[in-house]
Amino acid sequence: MGHYLGIMGYSPNSAAAILRDGEIVAFAEEERFNRIKTSPGVMPIASILYCLEEARIGFDELDGIGFGWDSPHYAETMPAFYDGLRERYPDPDPTYNALYEQALLVKMNPEYVRADLCQGLALRGHRLDPNRIRFLPHHLCHAASTYFASGFEDAAVVTVDGSGEESTTHLWNARGHVIDEIERFLLPHSLGGYYATFTEFLGFRANRDEGKLMGLAAFGEYSESLQRKLDQVLTYDEASGRFEVNPYMRHVGKRSYGRRFTDAMVDLFGSPRLSHQRLEDEHRDLAFNVQYRLEAVMKALTKRALASSGSRNLCLAGGVAMNCKMNGALAGLDGVDRIFVQPASSDNGIALGAAYLLAREAGVETFAPMRHAYYGPAYSDAQIENALRESKLAYRKSADTTEEVADALANGKIVGWFQGRMEFGARALGGRSILANPLIENMRDKINAEVKHREGWRPFCPSILAERYYTYFEKTCATSDYMILAFPVREEYQELIPAAVHVDGTARPQAVHRDTNPRYHALIEAFAERTGHPVLINTSFNVQGEPVVCTPQDALRCFGGTGIDLLVMNDFIVEKG
Repeated sequence: MGHYLGIMGYSPNSAAAILRDGEIVAFAEEERFNRIKTSPGVMPIASILYCLEEARIGFDELDGIGFGWDSPHYAETMPAFYDGLRERYPDPDPTYNALYEQALLVKMNPEYVRADLCQGLALRGHRLDPNRIRFLPHHLCHAASTYFASGFEDAAVVTVDGSGEESTTHLWNARGHVIDEIERFLLPHSLGGYYATFTEFLGFRANRDEGKLMGLAAFGEYSESLQRKLDQVLTYDEASGRFEVNPYMRHVGKRSYGRRFTDAMVDLFGSPRLSHQRLEDEHRDLAFNVQYRLEAVMKALTKRALASSGSRNLCLAGGVAMNCKMNGALAGLDGVDRIFVQPASSDNGIALGAAYLLAREAGVETFAPMRHAYYGPAYSDAQIENALRESKLAYRKSADTTEEVADALANGKIVGWFQGRMEFGARALGGRSILANPLIENMRDKINAEVKHREGWRPFCPSILAERYYTYFEKTCATSDYMILAFPVREEYQELIPAAVHVDGTARPQAVHRDTNPRYHALIEAFAERTGHPVLINTSFNVQGEPVVCTPQDALRCFGGTGIDLLVMNDFIVEKG
């Protein structure tokens, strides 16, 4: 029996995952432990130690340790690659780019990675031979993370992010346990970079708030004028899928207004929005058209991948694949019979991909399909009760938690739901969730204002019983188990569950299965008995700017500082008022 540890550090969403032969044992992100949102720039020491504890093994029992960045290749080739970019695209203001390149070359150097990992573990009382660390290509890890988890026997795989080593986008043909490259796209042509640029331009935080741009896009309208302007930023060929991003708009030239766009882009689109400024129609329309262009390019790329691979199955990964609106559009393409999008498609998923690649190299040819995302820590009744006693809050243990919480939800209460193992990825899936009644029209506004402390236009997602999924959604090539695909809600139900439907009539649902989360499934069933609708609002158990809660103590802090009415941890209930 082999154990394989995958690691991704330094980029946003540092994480670790461990496989036992072809099955996931544990998978968690560093932010959940150190409480720093996305935890950029760190090695995931706490995540690694959690994975080993969950697997009940030590470092000497690991059969492989993989880091999801080809650091030796990067250190050897990237200085010349960057020099070539500067020759092709002369930069009159190169200081920021040079500093960024130098920082990456230092941090992703193989000796730095080995030393940092071993020193971080040593501070926690563990010794590791640095020569045991394997370095694996970033985009191949992305591809493995989605294909080997999909359960498909073959697939066209598309991986898209800001960059991994020198590449930004890969098309793959996957068959059996082999993943072959079809085509790759290199820096500076980055769809992730394109989207991050406009995220910053619209006053949000790049590499963190891209979901805000996607949500804002639903409020805008198509504009031929803006599409012509976008031709100067991102061009593509619909027949081949090949695209180019204009570096003079993104990072070559004077930058008086931001880090990720030049003054030439300001000349083209007007003044960028500052984070404190009101959102106007011009911002909504720009968001719509930026999203529209991304989807157009991705449709062309996907069609090329499907045609080249000969498969009718599609797998997606990479940070851009967190765009659930785009994913839903790709799911509807002719030629796509089935789709799988890795729910931790950002760099957190790289850790899982690295573990998969190590297992494959060791001879594992069969991988268990990913059926859920509950691979984080769980807490016993004793641990939860200790935290409750320490908080000095009044609490009780319910004799029938499901029925009691269903009553509260039906009556309009907002519930913090802390159950079982923590889910991985950006979406709460019934392990660490805030739940509410989607039938109440102003519930979205209430949660945004009183609980999440975020913009009032931000949408929420519905959790729905898997067996009733197609009552509310049109038939597609797949249900959505991970809130990573957005689909139109049937028109007759849009007004019935208004708090879970976005302004464009879509939602990014979670189909809840009895066999993977029986307690959550039972709660939604009980809610349906009271209301007639097996649907709940489900948003992540956190406030804006903080990671999803991990421990009972985290849950108590979030409960105390927000408008959550009920905190339910296992069968323990704390109630306000």
